Amino acid sequence: MNDFIIGLLFYGKKGYKTISNPIWGDVESFLDNIKYNSGEVSLELREEPNFGPVNIRVSASDGNYLITLLEYTEDDSEVRTYWDETKPDKQILLYANYWPARQLTTNFDFVVKVFKEFFDTGNVSKELLN
Repeated sequence: MNDFIIGLLFYGKKGYKTISNPIWGDVESFLDNIKYNSGEVSLELREEPNFGPVNIRVSASDGNYLITLLEYTEDDSEVRTYWDETKPDKQILLYANYWPARQLTTNFDFVVKVFKEFFDTGNVSKELLN
């Protein structure tokens, strides 16, 4: 089992809530907090590895979700994200930044699924985040 820290931030409000060694119910609760709000949830390994996934993060605003997974490679770092080529080629405002619509999902169940996979395995398949 991985040793995690989970964090919750609501955009435009003071404070950042964290829990060390969360159980899955804590993760679900943090995610539920941003389902209809603007904010961010991060789930990160307490001790960063030299290689492989380090953390997963979702930023939420107006029912749009941006999921990013940071991982270290042999000599660099990479960020994997959700990408849907079938979505329109337009920009959507997510809190204070514009993002490609193809990089955002409106499917909250998908967000939960990706976080569950990271929580259980410490990684997310490239079929979900590429």
